[in-house]
Amino acid sequence: VLDTGLRLSETMGIDWDMINFEDQMLHIDRQRQYISGYGIIEGDPKTKHGERDIALSDHTIYILKQLKKEQAVNRLKLGEKYHQSNKVFVHEDGSEIFPLRPSVWWKKFLERHITFHELRHTNATLLIANGMDAVTLAGRLGHGDKTVTLNTYTHAIKSKNKQAASIMDDVLSRAKGE
Repeated sequence: VLDTGLRLSETMGIDWDMINFEDQMLHIDRQRQYISGYGIIEGDPKTKHGERDIALSDHTIYILKQLKKEQAVNRLKLGEKYHQSNKVFVHEDGSEIFPLRPSVWWKKFLERHITFHELRHTNATLLIANGMDAVTLAGRLGHGDKTVTLNTYTHAIKSKNKQAASIMDDVLSRAKGE
């Protein structure tokens, strides 16, 4: 999530065939979530713009390859007891993870409380801080309009505005000195 900005439901919906290892791309076209009173539902992304392709970093590709190898080893070890699933995120026995489980694990992992969804915001903020344009970011996040992205991440954009002023101070100081 930190690397991709995916929603938890989108992350839980990832199948291995949605990942193109050669091109380092992830195609999001579904989500998997728990809805109280209905159970586990798998379906289309949250919005019509939720279907998208997201470039994956070298680091994420490496981790996914390791995970795939680990699942293959578990499949061999457990034989018929291994639950066949095409999901990327499964238990050691191949059974699918309950869609809310990563949030529970995350809360236990951290001493202070941070929601799984905040990883998405951290991803967006880091990308803005490092020069990502709003149109590309909106596409990665599955926002239909860049104004949603701009309104949501105003704090990060203001920070970039201050950085721009600082850069101009440096440029003008150097120009004066020439």
